[in-house]
Amino acid sequence: SFDTNGTLALAVVHRAMAPFSFALLAAGAAFAVAHDDVNCEGAACLAQDVDADQSTLLQQLREVSKHHDLASPNTCTGGNSDPWATGNEVPCCAGLTECKGDWHHAGTWSFLCVTTCQANPEPPANTGMTSCSKAVPMGSSSVWSKAASTQSCDSSKGVRGDGAFQCADASGVADGSSIYVNMEMLQDKVGCFVWETLDCQYPMKSVKRIDFDVEWDGCNNLWMAPLWTFSSPWVSPQGLSGEIDFVEECVAPQVNTNLGCPWGATAGCVDEKGLGQGTGSKGPKHMTMTLDTAGNLGIQFCSIDKTNCRSVATYPNYLNVVYPTSQGRNNLYKFMSDVFNDSPRLGDGGWGGCNAQQNPTTTCKYAITNIEITSNSNLPVFADPNSKCYTMNAKPDSFVGAMNFTGVTV
Repeated sequence: SFDTNGTLALAVVHRAMAPFSFALLAAGAAFAVAHDDVNCEGAACLAQDVDADQSTLLQQLREVSKHHDLASPNTCTGGNSDPWATGNEVPCCAGLTECKGDWHHAGTWSFLCVTTCQANPEPPANTGMTSCSKAVPMGSSSVWSKAASTQSCDSSKGVRGDGAFQCADASGVADGSSIYVNMEMLQDKVGCFVWETLDCQYPMKSVKRIDFDVEWDGCNNLWMAPLWTFSSPWVSPQGLSGEIDFVEECVAPQVNTNLGCPWGATAGCVDEKGLGQGTGSKGPKHMTMTLDTAGNLGIQFCSIDKTNCRSVATYPNYLNVVYPTSQGRNNLYKFMSDVFNDSPRLGDGGWGGCNAQQNPTTTCKYAITNIEITSNSNLPVFADPNSKCYTMNAKPDSFVGAMNFTGVTV
């Protein structure tokens, strides 16, 4: 790394860059000296010239590195990885392209091996979702971002985040909590697509209720999970991990709420009662999760107007038995959304257990909107009013008609 004065700084860089070519660093340093208003990252400091043609930058890097060859045990670089991490270029694996970008949205430009150098497609004019009348690019107000890793899905393309947008109303005002995924518009639909709310993690012990709206269409024969939540570290077995799969096509083709009840959960845990089929939700639906003062968890599936509710999952004594919140722990949770549409991860039983399959022609679309978390105290779950996470605090009128874990309105 280099500081803004162009001097070589003793900063933290990727550990894979230990045998780094100092000639390549020097080339980056020369650029940094000439451009003292940019921050450089690793071998790709030359990539900081956002106005330069990508092919020209690659030619410069290759010219420097070929005179300082460093042997590499890797024959190719996998998805979402830096092809210059060793100081020499290790070409991208088949099906991947070397692209320049501000991958961390931090003003630091570098090269990665990704599926395509093209930016996320333009939002579709017609979302096909009643609950998401307009799709807009994910901006700074969005709580969602592409995840850094994936569970149960393996792909040479790494984790993908293309095909996801925010929902907005007719006037263009975005719902910061929302995520709209449209697989139909992607040319290459095979991959592990994963998004997370990394910046908006929350303590489940502070939660009284979680509400959101959900809608899906054309997702048959696809392992998709529009909304789930978990805490890291994830500790097995599934039923004691604390993971809550609010909406998941598992076991496909049925869409369920899954708590891992058959896999180590305590007595009385009930899930997999069916939300519908992967073909579609038949319009938008509303879901409510509640936690009472004893730590009992319940989940309701309702019409969009919050009527016709039925219990789809219960977990008695949840807070006191699952790993993240038992034995004095209060580990943070985050929301996840994903489409696993490539290959199973070696040693992970999720792929087979959910009857997942690769669906290269899927037309799946789904929308999660209006996520609201109700606190069990007078303090909001997200305290900073200037934070993008603040939008997920429940609004005052959301307290009306809250339900406990037995499904009885209180």
